[in-house]
Parts: sequence; structure tokens; C-alpha cells
Amino acid sequence: MKRISATVCVVFLTGAGVLAADWPHWQGPNRNGASPETGLLTTWPTAGPKVLWKVEGGDGYSSIAVADGRAITLVQKTDGEYALALDAAKGTELWMQKIGPFYKNSYGNGPRSTPTIESGFVYVQSVTGPLVCLKAEKGDIVWQKDLLKDFKAKNITWGLAASPIIEGDLVLAIPGGEGAGVAAFDKKTGNVAWTTGDDKAAYASPIAVTVGGQRQIIFFTAAGLLAVSPDKGKELWRVPWTTEFDCNICTPKVIGERLFVTSGEFVGCAMFQLQPSGPPKVVWESKGKKSVMTNYWANSVLHEGHLYGFHGQFDQRIDLHCVDAATGKLKWSKEDYGKGAVLLADGHLFITTKKGDLVLARANSEKYEEKARISLLGENRTVPTLAHKRLYLRDRKNIFCLDVTGSK
Repeated sequence: MKRISATVCVVFLTGAGVLAADWPHWQGPNRNGASPETGLLTTWPTAGPKVLWKVEGGDGYSSIAVADGRAITLVQKTDGEYALALDAAKGTELWMQKIGPFYKNSYGNGPRSTPTIESGFVYVQSVTGPLVCLKAEKGDIVWQKDLLKDFKAKNITWGLAASPIIEGDLVLAIPGGEGAGVAAFDKKTGNVAWTTGDDKAAYASPIAVTVGGQRQIIFFTAAGLLAVSPDKGKELWRVPWTTEFDCNICTPKVIGERLFVTSGEFVGCAMFQLQPSGPPKVVWESKGKKSVMTNYWANSVLHEGHLYGFHGQFDQRIDLHCVDAATGKLKWSKEDYGKGAVLLADGHLFITTKKGDLVLARANSEKYEEKARISLLGENRTVPTLAHKRLYLRDRKNIFCLDVTGSK
């Protein structure tokens, strides 16, 4: 059987054989919204897990990357957009570096993307265009490129949101310009390595996979799925997938040799079989208003062959769904759940709701099984981060770190 691998972070053992891992970029060590950590606190006291620290952050929706003892996110202050680095254990500020101007939008102000930490450097994408490489230790700027100005592109309706991905010596991004729909830069110098296509940018982050020995970088642009070779940016295949208002937001999810793709605006979802060459084949699809999973902006997670995710339209009822990933069959629906984001760890769903609740639910394919719920956050749309048995959360004002160490 051919094997697919995604970019992964090294996982190491701590304590009594319990897995622990950094969370160095968008969607975690394996870019799937799941943590490999086990031995977590999955029975909560009434007040919830212990809050280790709470500090003021700033406006925006960037999630938190954690590596090498640093917790790094993007925040907006009164004079612009900043990369903010905190001590991951203590919450003390290590540095703060301005990366872009103030950004205002009717659907929320501030940054959308998540930093990528790799080999002592931090790569960040400003909502207004600048792609910036910083030194992780003190936040010094190494290089910066303005994706919109340099490639004569126009910012998209709700601001650039794709998080950078590192592939070998390259950092990949989505300018959305003519002749530069997608692009790669030398991660050390910022020099342009290649550009491909005329695709208008959407909001989803790219992902890298290997299929039958062929490395592929998959972008989810406004036009649909685009796969290119990482070395030269040669187009490998396309699958058209258009959504009203160009709302292709959720990162495509690699599941073994398959790719799960979903979007809102009543488009729905599909499972594809990836190929070493040529476009993927449809395994199953569920499109339109009766789709089993329309993830608008919050990515689904996978546990034991089942997808768990928020289903519905941005301005309508949002349900929580469980779907059999092999068949596309809806297993259960928790109706009128409300907007939220979900992280998978240790067989449980760690959910933050838009209104500010933190929820713990067992990943149970037979029924919705809520185990705990606390009111902790303000309004937010940020997916949680889990690293070294600490749960990192943020709203549009503060950043939180909770101890989710379970009994040994």
C-alpha cells in the first residue's frame, strides 16, 4: 500500500511514558487539529482546569503556536498588528514585534493567520500582506515581503488568513496575484523561489503530502484545489471548487491516502482518493443544503474513523456533527450548538464556543457525550492549542494557559 505522510513535528516522551509535543504551527504537529498527547485531565473539577496564567494579548483570531518554550501568536494593538512571544510556562512577555498596520473589518479586526516556528525562526503572515521572518529568540526581523504590493494583488474581503508552511528550504504562501496565485520563498533570505498560476487567494492554509513518492503541496484557493510540486511549483492537478464570496476557509485534511475537503455557503464536502499522478478521485461527496458536513470556518477533527465538526452557515444555525469518514454517513447531530472551534486530544474534544465557553466532550461516534463546560473566554473564533499538557486559549483581549495534566 502506498503511504502518505504530512509534515510532522518530533514527538518525545516525558514522565511516565506520556506523550508530549510542541504545537509549532497551524493545526498542530501533524497539521490535523489533533495532539498526540495522552494522560490528560479528562475529568474536570466544577471550576475547570487550573488557570496557570492569563495575560492581555490583543484583538484578532490568530491561534497560538508553541515550540522551544515559547508561545507565539499575532495580536492587534491600537497602532497595528504584532507578533507576540510569551514564555510558554509563565506567560511573561519575551518580545513583541510590529508586522503590519491596523486592520479593521466589519466581521472582526486584526490578524487571522497563525505563526509557524521552525529551527529558531518564526514565519508570520500579516492580514494586510507582509510575510515576515523573525528570529524566535528576540523577535528581530530577518526578512519581509509584501505579498500584495510585490505581486500586485488585492487583499481579499476578510483579509489574508492562510498560515505559512515550511517545506524543506522554502516557505509557502498565497499572494493571489496574476502569475503568482501561490508562491514559494527561500526561508533564509526571502528570495522568491517560484510562483505559479493566477488563482485568487481564499482563506485556507496549504498542506504538504507525499503520495506514491510524489511530494505535493495542496492549496485551497478561491478557484478550488491546486496541487504543485514543491521544488519548482509545477502544477500537478486541479479540482474546481468554488464557494460564494470565495469562502474556501478550512484547510483540506489528509486522512491516510484520502483528502477531506469542505466549505460553507451550502457547498458541502467530499472525500477524495489521492493519486501519485493526476487529480484525485471522488470516494464520496455530500453537497448542497443536505450535506452532512459544511465546515464554514472551523476545521473538523478525526478520531477512530469519524469526523467531528461544526456544520452550518455563518449566519444560520450551527450544529455539531459526527460523520463516518469512510462512507460519509451522518452518525449524530447535536443541533443548535452554536459557532465554535475544536481540538482533538486523548480521545476527547476540547471545544471553544464563539460566546466564550470551554467544553470537554468525549469523541464518541455513537452519541454526543459532554463531560464538562465552563464559561471562561470572551467572544472568540480561535481554535485551542495543546502543548506539553497545557491548553492555550485566547479571545479578542486575553490569552490563557490551563493545566490539563491528568493523573499518572
